[in-house]
Amino acid sequence: MVIGIGADIVEIKRITAMVEKYGDQFLRKVFTDREILYCNAKAVPSVHFAGRWAAKEAFYKALPGCCQPMSGWKSMEVLGGERDAGKPRLSLCDGKLGAALKENGVNSMMASISHEKTMCVAFVILTD
Repeated sequence: MVIGIGADIVEIKRITAMVEKYGDQFLRKVFTDREILYCNAKAVPSVHFAGRWAAKEAFYKALPGCCQPMSGWKSMEVLGGERDAGKPRLSLCDGKLGAALKENGVNSMMASISHEKTMCVAFVILTD
């Protein structure tokens, strides 16, 4: 059963501008070390940072209302799929948020990210 669904769209140039203006300070505020390593290993890192930004926003929107106050930028991370090439994988980084999600019946998190020229979109679905 679907417990929550979220979507977000972001202009890639917006994230590019944030990285250019604030550099490492911005990256460390929003992304985990593993996300930064993953994105920086790509030919155009800002596209992948934008995808993760959109996925984090979509995740927040998918959360049950009681869990939203517990969620911050680095409460979860978006990793590259190890088993399914190109398929993003969500990983919780906050034990309290994980426990609250379990209490609310969330046992599975799914994400999809897509890039097209100037835009990036992400969807997150939380299920039991």
